[in-house]
Amino acid sequence: MVDDLLPHSVLAPALAQLAALGEDPNVTRAAARSGTSQSTLSRAIRRWEERLGIKLLMQDGRGVRLTAEGSLLAAAAEEAAQVLDDAVLRLRGHAARSVTVGFLKSLGPTVVGELVGSFLSDVPAAVVAHREGTGSELLRGLDEGSVDIAVTTQPPPPYKWLALGRQAFVLVVPTGHRLAGSEPVALETAREERFLALDRRFDARRRADNLCARAGFTPRIVLEADDVTTVRGYVGAALGVAVLPADTSTAARTVDVSIRSASPTWREFGLAWLPHRADAEVEALLEHAARLGEKYPGWADILT
Repeated sequence: MVDDLLPHSVLAPALAQLAALGEDPNVTRAAARSGTSQSTLSRAIRRWEERLGIKLLMQDGRGVRLTAEGSLLAAAAEEAAQVLDDAVLRLRGHAARSVTVGFLKSLGPTVVGELVGSFLSDVPAAVVAHREGTGSELLRGLDEGSVDIAVTTQPPPPYKWLALGRQAFVLVVPTGHRLAGSEPVALETAREERFLALDRRFDARRRADNLCARAGFTPRIVLEADDVTTVRGYVGAALGVAVLPADTSTAARTVDVSIRSASPTWREFGLAWLPHRADAEVEALLEHAARLGEKYPGWADILT
């Protein structure tokens, strides 16, 4: 029934269908999710591909998956669909308060989960969207308006910033490694190891490199990845060791070893935003974060 559909499905059926493919490229399930038939969606996909000159789906074993171009368009459709739904909610007089929170992935399960969870308890009518990214991607999101507020390291002006806590850097080693279970270790004890690392876009990579430099060596990096979880997974597979931000949701088969150093082995993080884009929803989240810090000092710290 039409009444059961989300507003964007009524206003922009093609948008709804493309967004549904982004959630699940199975044509039958995507059709059901967007309120149409499998045959109608199949014809629509062929029509889009012909008119746009872009291949959206490709075979993947017995099923299909989105091409890189299809994934990009589906992600854009999902964002546009959310904008339409939010607009209709406001026109209907709903008190939904939407705010998009961007964050560094290593801060997601712990800090962002706690912050957003407690915020939603205080403001049940709020709607929060999540966006993961590198520090530079988050600042670009703030500039473009796709992110309202970001959990990241302190940026330069004109961004405003509210400190939340500190995150330690640790030496991540496989279970059974000679340093696993040790007391805090000097990083130079691992200088002969093979290192795995995030790629150079990440603030965490630059800080890890600096820690090694201060310890007097350049790590022999044998693998780079664009995801903290991926790096931890490879450490767990005994491909090497890594210097990464501490995370309470660590991967299996890895051990975090504290780093002993005369210089700080942690980074400070907080909320970044642009004052001219700070609407009532952003202000509400900032006020909540400030109260949380006053009531529970150190709540956001991830230290070893």
